[in-house]
Amino acid sequence: MSSWLVPREELTPDQIRAVEMPMNEHKVIFGAPGSGKTLTLIHRARFLLDNYNIEPDRFRIFVYTNALKDYIHGALDLLNIHPGCVISFDAWCRDFYTVHINKRPPWNETSKSPDFTAIREGVLKKLQMPGFENHPYDFVLVDEGQDLSPTVFGILRKIAKHVTVCMDHKQQIYDHGSSEDGILKALGLRKRNLSLLEAYRCCPYISQIASTFIDDPQEREAYLRQTKTSQGERETPLIVLATDKDEETDRLIEAIKTRQQKGDRIAILFPQKRFVYGYAKALMEAGLEVEVPVKAGHKESTYRGLDFGSDYPKLMPYHSAKGLTFDSVFLPKLDPVLFDKMSPDRIRNLLFVGITRATRWVYMSTQRGRELPQLDQIKPLVKEKCISMQVSRIKNDFIGELDEEATIDRKIPVTDMPKARPKGLKDLF
Repeated sequence: MSSWLVPREELTPDQIRAVEMPMNEHKVIFGAPGSGKTLTLIHRARFLLDNYNIEPDRFRIFVYTNALKDYIHGALDLLNIHPGCVISFDAWCRDFYTVHINKRPPWNETSKSPDFTAIREGVLKKLQMPGFENHPYDFVLVDEGQDLSPTVFGILRKIAKHVTVCMDHKQQIYDHGSSEDGILKALGLRKRNLSLLEAYRCCPYISQIASTFIDDPQEREAYLRQTKTSQGERETPLIVLATDKDEETDRLIEAIKTRQQKGDRIAILFPQKRFVYGYAKALMEAGLEVEVPVKAGHKESTYRGLDFGSDYPKLMPYHSAKGLTFDSVFLPKLDPVLFDKMSPDRIRNLLFVGITRATRWVYMSTQRGRELPQLDQIKPLVKEKCISMQVSRIKNDFIGELDEEATIDRKIPVTDMPKARPKGLKDLF
């Protein structure tokens, strides 16, 4: 079976309960990273189809990103679910708009992309018109509910007799999203129906780092109690504070090669999409084959597209990684400039999302003196040996000693640096 699609008989008791909840009312499921929200939704779709005699075209599974859609598509054959039933919500809205409202959906000239806010509002207005068919679907299942606006939940109630939403407010990365109370109110519920209480995915060190971005002490402790993992090798995550951008990139390249030798599935995440393609070019020139999100006909299509059946490292923005799982995750360029105009809460949630995509190891880096303030929350874990920190300084044009505060992770030697700089990096940042 697929590496992520656990067979039905191996689900946890909580996951089975979530799968088998009746359709007597809308449902809200809460779950931390690694608790199996996406897994639960896929098995729930099969359960509802079988037990309520629902036709295959009378349901949809809405996900937040095309990357997660592609990730899920690789396992649908195992449950006999047609890939067309899994779609991003905005893609569904755009298709509805072009069929029922206007063949030319609203366009955002600033971002050079569809104006999905206007599209959603247009769809809801159309659905509210007298005589328009409501509930074309018997059920819809929705992932990442915390990042969906109130307009979305208005649409969901119009198009489906039953709605199941999975959410985790700690992973909300958009300011226009919805709180748990807001989602419950929109669906006419008083409280969440079920919480997935066990998370098996993350190494304990990774969970410790991620927990520093949870403000509420009780919620932080609850998250740490939920995290369980099979016994095995524990590898200490690493923060690198480089002297300059060239050294930071050299260290990144060397670390990626080291993790490839270990056979890891790798993701390299960035706060903005524009850095994905610049780094993809640079890594390819350094001899690394990588994959990026691409769209047919776009200039990015010259790069290798995401293929979750391959072992090539995946480069993508933080938001595209939501719901995905990798052995090792790299978070380079943790520079305040790249997170400009983002609220502190959004930055904290982005880091939480990025870190918790990893099961074995996390690598973070930036230039010394250009560090995100949020990294200060992680540094106390150095003394607890939950994470290593390497701080470089220049000495006669070579990497010198580490600062006294740093601990040395021997798995990635500080002095074992590439001899030649790859082309294309000089003007990246």
